[in-house]
Amino acid sequence: MMPVMVGAELVCMSQDQFAAVAYDVMNEAFQVHRELGPLFNEKVYQNALLARLENVQKEVRIDVMFQDFCKSYFIDLVVSCGAIFELKAVDHLNSHHHGQLQNYLLLTELQHGKLVNFRPVQIEHKFVNATLTHADRTSFILNDSEWQATEGFGITEKLLIVEMLRDWGTGLSKALYEEFLIYFLGGPEKVFSAVDVSFGQAVVGTQTVSLCAERISIFITTLEHDADGYRRDICRFLESSALDIIQWINISRKQVTFLTMT
Repeated sequence: MMPVMVGAELVCMSQDQFAAVAYDVMNEAFQVHRELGPLFNEKVYQNALLARLENVQKEVRIDVMFQDFCKSYFIDLVVSCGAIFELKAVDHLNSHHHGQLQNYLLLTELQHGKLVNFRPVQIEHKFVNATLTHADRTSFILNDSEWQATEGFGITEKLLIVEMLRDWGTGLSKALYEEFLIYFLGGPEKVFSAVDVSFGQAVVGTQTVSLCAERISIFITTLEHDADGYRRDICRFLESSALDIIQWINISRKQVTFLTMT
């Protein structure tokens, strides 16, 4: 089974080809914004823009699969079979929106897309590019020199994650990797649990964490920089919570690192 299935035939556009399509799409988006204003929801703008464009597909589905796991995404608009547009109606575009579109580009192996936000008084729009190929993203280095098997996260579970990454590649959204892991650990009902947090001698609250076994939590990050800083944060988290071990997996573009924190 292919790891990614897209519900439309897509073609990879050059930057100049995408820019030409984006110019036409944005002319129509500006007109929609002038006529409707900034107060409607995303679907209203999507349908209004859809009615003004030619050679456009709405809600193009992407299925990401591994064994019996499947995650589905839906691209707002695909124009001319290769130009992806994600539409928003939010106060400001942020890194989450950028990451969402980049995730779609990597999964479809397209290189260019655009975010369009209709909420501001003046329409907000940003290009997003993704130049890494699937081959680039599956040729990562594996670093497990500081990892050790524990209850609930042994060699079988580690190899499963590595196999998934050799299939899907690095660079995708952290939420996708987390959802995959939670699924194979037994689902949210089994994995998520609240643990006590102490400050000095007093319990000051609880924190919901992902558990692979009793008092053993598992963290996934997609850090490209400052992994040492995050490692210090994990140590403080471990010291202040009712956990014995944290299994930490950091998935960067070029290296996947497994660490066991005790």
